[in-house]
Formats: sequence, C-alpha cells, structure tokens
Amino acid sequence: MWYSIKRASAYIIVLSSYSAYGKYTPQYKWLEKELPKVNRTETPWLIVLMHCPMYNSYAHHYMEGETMRVMYEPWFVEFKVDVVFAGHVHAYERSERISNIAYNIVNGLCTPIRDQSAPIYITIGDGGNLEGLVTSMTEPQPSYSAFREPSFGHGILDIKNRTHAYFGWHRNQDGYAVEADSVWLHNRYWNPLKASSVAAL
Repeated sequence: MWYSIKRASAYIIVLSSYSAYGKYTPQYKWLEKELPKVNRTETPWLIVLMHCPMYNSYAHHYMEGETMRVMYEPWFVEFKVDVVFAGHVHAYERSERISNIAYNIVNGLCTPIRDQSAPIYITIGDGGNLEGLVTSMTEPQPSYSAFREPSFGHGILDIKNRTHAYFGWHRNQDGYAVEADSVWLHNRYWNPLKASSVAAL
C-alpha cells in the first residue's frame, strides 16, 4: 500500500512499486493530492520511500523502475522532494541531484542531467538477504551515480535543522565506525540553490 507519516521535521511518503501507479489509478490520484498538502514550514524535509529504485546502475533490476520514474519524477522535482530511498537491488548506490523529465520518446533526450531542484536517489538494499550481493554493474559508471558499492551495510539519516541533514553509509564488515560514503543534504525548499556536498572524511 501507499501512505504518508510525519516524523519530527520530516514528511515521509511511502509508495508501492508493485501496485498500479499509472494515470488515474488510486495510487496516482492519492499522490497527486498528497504532495500539495505538505506544509514545509511544519515539516521541512520531504522524503519518499519505495521498493524499486528509479535510478540504478547495477545490472540487476536495471531500468525496472523506469515507468514509475516517468510517472512521478516531474512531481518530485516540482514539489522539491529532498531524497528518495529505495531497496530491491542488493547493494548500495547514491546519485547526484538529477532528473530526466525532459525526455520523451521523440526527442531522444534520455540522459539524466544535474538538477538542483531534484532529489538525491539512494538505493540501500544491502541490509542483508539470502541471495547475496549484486556485484555486476554497468560500465563505465554513469555520471549521475555519485557512489556505488556492492557491500552489506546500513545508512543513518540525521536531520540537523530545516536546511541541513547528514546521511552516512557504513559497511557492515568494517570493524570501526568510519563511513564509506556520506553527504550533506541541503533542503530543496529552504535552501534550494545550495548543492549537496560530499562530507569530508
């Protein structure tokens, strides 16, 4: 199912990758009404969760989230979603702030571009599973992919205030608390012109 929850300063929207999401479906109509309702003064951070990633440079499940991306990415940009978390792919990947909303079947503009109005997409399907890790990746690494690694791990999102949040990803096998990847997130609504920055290690 799909639903929304408020947690402190975050408004979290959970979407269903495996329920109908096309135009005029219940999920589509719900999201169309839900996004404009978000009060960014009350809940500055807008976060979306889903199972299947919209951007994924691993060979496993490659482009599987494309139809949902085509439907909902324009809304994510319009309503300044800060970050989109997904699983499904048994590995870790973080994107740049990108969008591909200019693409249609006629113009051929199929390469995602940097877009400071767009969310960061984080695939974190590496918490643990029976099947093992996905290690096969598309090569070369796409320009939209900021960091990727096929390791078991976990992430922590720490919202500092209405303009800044910190996300860090840890490998599970590391014997010490050093992040393998980290990024400062600058809120798209309250700090729209500031690019997110990789945290210094």
